[in-house]
Amino acid sequence: MLRSGFVLGSILAALTLTGCGNQTAETDAPAPAGSSASVEEPTLDEVEPANSEETADSTDATAIADATPESEPQTGGSVATSDPVSDSAESKPAKQPAEDEPEFPDATKLPDDVLDKEKLTPLNPTGTVLLDVPNRRVFAKTNVCFTNGVLEMLLCLTQTKEHESILVFDGKAQTIHAGLLALGLKEGTPSSYDLDSGVYTPARGSKLDIFLHWTDSDGKLHREPAQSWCRNSRFRYYEEPFETLPADLQLEPDGKLRYDEMNKVLFWYGPMSDAQRDAALKLSTDEKFQKAIRRFHEETQPKQLAADFIFVGSGFVNDPEYGERYLAEGGYVICVANFAAAMIDLSIESSASGNENLTYEAWTERIPPRGSEVLVEIVPRPADEDAPSKPASKESK
Repeated sequence: MLRSGFVLGSILAALTLTGCGNQTAETDAPAPAGSSASVEEPTLDEVEPANSEETADSTDATAIADATPESEPQTGGSVATSDPVSDSAESKPAKQPAEDEPEFPDATKLPDDVLDKEKLTPLNPTGTVLLDVPNRRVFAKTNVCFTNGVLEMLLCLTQTKEHESILVFDGKAQTIHAGLLALGLKEGTPSSYDLDSGVYTPARGSKLDIFLHWTDSDGKLHREPAQSWCRNSRFRYYEEPFETLPADLQLEPDGKLRYDEMNKVLFWYGPMSDAQRDAALKLSTDEKFQKAIRRFHEETQPKQLAADFIFVGSGFVNDPEYGERYLAEGGYVICVANFAAAMIDLSIESSASGNENLTYEAWTERIPPRGSEVLVEIVPRPADEDAPSKPASKESK
């Protein structure tokens, strides 16, 4: 997918790997529209792959207890909604935080020495992307922006997809892309779906192990696989066709278990607890009904994302005003729903069509508060290894 003349990241000097050090490339050309940095970025044809046989460290990640949220998922992020009461002339303005009051008072911070900066090469002026050549990995400094609701991304860019991404990153997708190329990776191909044949083709390319470094409220440092923060989306409808309901079944008019007479389906919305399952099973002895209730219950239980992450490489579009642009800059950095614009995608089919069809949601109880600092570690998996890398240690060094 690389094209001569396409610029990626302010890293020309930083990616001269024969002299990797704690320095950042400096340029002064104007950045593309929508970018906050005024830096010119080198063509990726100038990036030389690093030759290193060393790999990232490896130990088990800290386990986090599973739990089930009691609240409904977020659906709108920062999108405002109209309220006739609050919009009225009598409504009072929302209380604004004091200048010295933090926006996210519960946010946690990473320790200053979480990384050995002497061994890392900053790939942009702000130092939010760092290259670790000896250990063959790329780091991105991010913050939690979303903790409760359906997901399209694990990581997006500032002012793009914060309402459906757990993490947000102040920088450019192209800089992370260039770092992966510097480690010797090549772009793959995005997932696709043929409407005529109905055939889905998954994303193909180099597999990546992605870890998240963060601290809890006690200051303890954790390192978790990125998949552990995503679970199957449970706030949706679960259905079973029934031409006629069992003769002994009496549904409560306002109960959660209902029957759609027009479409001839028995349905349930959202998670089903063990107690709700047991109560529903007592409503009828019909074998098909019993099987449907057990299936509803099983499918609503939280299940951690199990797919691999794939380096796809996104793509390009010709903008009439700004020329050729890198699609991932629209926020498609690390995706958990399939997008042709994804820089990093999942290895399996994951719907990106409408909130009600999204496959994954944030595992709220495992994620630190909004605003918390999170270090994303991206490690290319050796081609001859199918199993994910184990976490290196509880420390990032």
